[in-house]
Amino acid sequence: MLFDIKGIIQKDTKLRYILFAGLILQLAFSLSTTGFYHADQHFQIIEFSSYQLGEPNATPYIWEFDQAIRPTLQVYLFSAYRSLLHYTGFNDPYNQLTLMRIIMGLLNFILFNLICIYYTKTENKKVLYLVLIMLNFSWCLPYIRTLFSSEMLSSFFFFGTVFLYEIRKDREPNFAFLALTGFLLCLTFYIRFQSAFLILGFIIWIIFILKKRKHLFPIAAGFAAGVLLNTWLDYGFYHQLVITPYEYYYSNIVLKKAATFGTSGPYLYIGVLLATTAIFPVSLFLYYYAVKACRKKYNHLLFITALLFILAHSIVRHKEERFMFPILCILPVITGWGIPAFIQFYNNCKRGMRIFIKSIIGFSIVLNCFLLYVLMFHNPATQLVDFTSLLNNRINKSGDSSKLYCLGRTPFITSFRLPIVFYSNAFKKKEIVMINDIDSIRNLKEKNIYLATTFGIIKNHRSMMDSLGFKPVAYSSGLLWKINEFLYKKKRKGVLEIWVLYKKMN
Repeated sequence: MLFDIKGIIQKDTKLRYILFAGLILQLAFSLSTTGFYHADQHFQIIEFSSYQLGEPNATPYIWEFDQAIRPTLQVYLFSAYRSLLHYTGFNDPYNQLTLMRIIMGLLNFILFNLICIYYTKTENKKVLYLVLIMLNFSWCLPYIRTLFSSEMLSSFFFFGTVFLYEIRKDREPNFAFLALTGFLLCLTFYIRFQSAFLILGFIIWIIFILKKRKHLFPIAAGFAAGVLLNTWLDYGFYHQLVITPYEYYYSNIVLKKAATFGTSGPYLYIGVLLATTAIFPVSLFLYYYAVKACRKKYNHLLFITALLFILAHSIVRHKEERFMFPILCILPVITGWGIPAFIQFYNNCKRGMRIFIKSIIGFSIVLNCFLLYVLMFHNPATQLVDFTSLLNNRINKSGDSSKLYCLGRTPFITSFRLPIVFYSNAFKKKEIVMINDIDSIRNLKEKNIYLATTFGIIKNHRSMMDSLGFKPVAYSSGLLWKINEFLYKKKRKGVLEIWVLYKKMN
């Protein structure tokens, strides 16, 4: 079947152009973005890995570590990755994570393009092109594919596993293959426990749609082997026998810790879906026709798994946009089911309606391109690490200064007062001096010294900084800083966590 997909690509020049352009964009995101989308991606994987490798780390500040509720499979994978890089002399933390983003981006790019081509190859060529365009150029998808987060790694493992099963299911796969399928599904589960909803959808599909109940026992055997392996890994990490799925359930569901933050109504994820795979407002049309088409595709593997995943997360009180990340890269296929009906509607409607639809499509394309640019170069979620990367290149590597003064807090501490120790390890040779009082800046008499702070801290004292000879020489995002200045003049609240580097000129 993979050879069939290769033949389709080789015979279609336009398809190759789309894939090549998508690959270039994916690599651009992997190289340009830094940091993490959510703190869990950093603290519960990278800082845990630093603890495991015996390096300075932030685990004393992480309650999930104390409660032993975090599965450690992904931590082991990252520790193995870093150990290999250390062995080859590749020690810079920023470069290590850039390479990780490239690897994640390429793996997800290959897998989900294969899935989209496989499930859409029998459709009209125009539908196939549009599905691949949504997958590769929708504003947030190239970015989230770079994330070494539990959401995206579990997505890769799950859809990679069921894709292999889909290819082999009609050839009576043997016990070993089915056991491997179950084992990989267990790895998916231990990377992110919420992937249980995807796995349940897959099992429902096998039982009621394929009616291959004899596959369940070897799959269950492989899953059980995965449970034993992960229990052993968790024991090795926490140095105690701990059943992390139970501890996670008990802490977040029974004790209701998850319900104490990030709660929202059942319709949050509708907005997330409308704003991601196909950009709003054209997504209203595409999803309308996709929902209608799903009545005929109710037995499709992707539909069953995605629907169950969305419904289950909608019921749970604790909601975050990132919880939908695991299914976003397969939604272009589901959206594509409604494209033929949408095209037919467009061809049959009156001229005025056609002009209206064209204007919506045009607006959506422009908005999508703008958001791609913003997310690539000015992502608010990555400002902290963007700035430390800038400091690493400008001060740490260049030897421009032996000290870095910081007002309010250092750029190696989040707004929630959690230290990002992994990145600060690169600055061991530099002295970081804290200044808690704005007036203490007047005592800094040396020339060519650097001071870092945020817009939220310095916004009311910028004129004083200028009078003392401090000039801004770099920002975590120049665009967001200018937007902040505009909003500040209008007495509106902006993104206060934009960092600035000042240099004393006289």
